[in-house]
Order: sequence, then structure tokens, then C-alpha cells
Amino acid sequence: MGTTRCAAFERTPSGRTLFVNSCGKRRDGMRLLLTGAGGFLGSRLLFFYRKKYEIWAPSRGELDLTDPKAVRSGVCSFKPDVVVHCAAISDVGTCEKNPELSLAVNVQGTRNLAAACAPDGALCARPKFLFCSSDQVYFDGPAEGKYGMNFFAHQENEILHPIPVYGQHKLLAEQACRSLCPDSVILRLSWMYGELTEKERGKGRQNLGEILRQMAREDLEWPFSDGDYRGVTDVWEVVRHLETALSLPPGIYNFGSPNSVSLYETARRALKPFGKEKLACPAEGNRPRNLCMDPAKALEHGIRFPDTALGLSGFLRAGI
Repeated sequence: MGTTRCAAFERTPSGRTLFVNSCGKRRDGMRLLLTGAGGFLGSRLLFFYRKKYEIWAPSRGELDLTDPKAVRSGVCSFKPDVVVHCAAISDVGTCEKNPELSLAVNVQGTRNLAAACAPDGALCARPKFLFCSSDQVYFDGPAEGKYGMNFFAHQENEILHPIPVYGQHKLLAEQACRSLCPDSVILRLSWMYGELTEKERGKGRQNLGEILRQMAREDLEWPFSDGDYRGVTDVWEVVRHLETALSLPPGIYNFGSPNSVSLYETARRALKPFGKEKLACPAEGNRPRNLCMDPAKALEHGIRFPDTALGLSGFLRAGI
């Protein structure tokens, strides 16, 4: 694939496909195919594991996930032990405006990878398939009048009817994984935060951790929904726990920090150790929503994420 072997850090001429080979210095010889390495999570997975595993992280131009023949050929050529599928059209608004694109990438792209990893898929390889799904599969409409203020944490075995296109397509992708590749591990991820690179900031990206840091540094007031209940997770906690996830039994797992309070209360709790909690203001006109996830199943396998507010306080402490 156009690389020079036995280099600690290698690039193809395109500058995006990365192979990592420490010439016998790796702790093991696992080969990992990583999609979505240009994204918030995928880029950090690549950085964290690049010296441990032999990684192929193709760009969109190098591996068209919507082309089943190209996907099968790529899997067959690289012969990965594990495929970690992070690539997605993850902007909810984009999915609503262009559902055909979302269907092609988020559903068909996942289906193609799952088929290539299936027992009768790419005959030259049978890698383990790990799919990054989303807490958006739990969004079945405004919670007002349905749950009252008793927001429960969602469990993996619930019957789901997501309303957003993104949530619908992530659920369809999960179903494709389970049908085509029953050995799949499916991780339902929450909203994530972490320090952004200059390039990410230049693209206008933002996350809750960065917002809270800005508030604390500049004494800046910020509105938060007092009806939006969801966990928010440090991206590096997800990266760190992913290695354990590779050995999970097949199935679906909630994979992120627990939470039992609204984003407004979460922000107040995160800022309180610094005496800044009054900077968080309740936003007006927000209808209730519950995306909180029950972490019990992952906990059974030793995967523990910190409480959302505690994790955010730690992030603030490290960067104010």
C-alpha cells in the first residue's frame, strides 16, 4: 500500500494512511484497521495506539466505505485482527438535511464493513468488528409528560424508536452489525469533550469541556438546558477503555460517563469547586430530553467511567 516497512511512524504519499511498525518493539503484533481517524475520537485513538499496534487508518479517498467491493478489498489486503469503525456523518443537523448521505455513510458504510468482517465475508481475514454507535438511538422524543422529572438511565436491551435521522441510522447500523457479523461489539457513545487542537478550533468545533474552561477563565455566563439529561465523557477515557472493549463478549454496551442531572445542573456541579457555579444559567424554551445511559453492563467487565460532573471538574482543574 505504498509504505516503507519497519518505520516507527509511516505515511503513504497521501499523508493520511498510517501504518505503525516498531520492528518487533510492539508489545504484540495486532493489526488494527481504524476508520474515521480524522475525527475527534478517531484521531486520538490513532495517536494513543500508534506505537503499540500496526494500524491502517485510511482517509475517505483511500477507502470508500460506501463501495462494498472496495471495503472487502481493503480488509482482504490489510488482513486486520480488529476493525474499529468510528467513521460517520455525526452532525445531527447534516443528517436531517441530507438523509441520503447519512444513509449511505452511516448505514451502508457500516453494513459493508460488517459484511467484510463476517465469517463468510472477506475470505482472507476474519477480524473482530467494533462499531462506535451513539446515545442518540435513545432519543424517542421530548421527555415532557412521558417521564416527568424522573429521568431513568437507558439500558441496552430497550426497544428503541429514535426520532432524529442520525439516531435512526445508527440503530439501523447496529442491526446490520448484529445480523451480518454476530460477533460484533457495539459501543453506544455519549457526547465527548476534550482539549481541541488548533486545527479543530479553526473549524469552529466546540465541546462542553472547552466551554466550561472558557467560562471559568473569563467569568463568562453561559446558558444550559435544565431539561436535557445526558452523560458527557472525557474522550481520553473512551480511548483508554477501548482496549478493554476489544475483548468484550459480542453485544451492545453503553460506553460513557453516567449522569443523573440536567446539563444545567451538570455545569453548576463541575464549576462549583472553583466558585464559578453561578456562571451557569438555565436556558429558556428547551423541552426535556433523556439520553442518560446505564453503565452497569460495561461495569461487569471492569470498564468504569467517572461521573460526568466529576470528570468535567477534573478537566477544568487541569486547564484553568
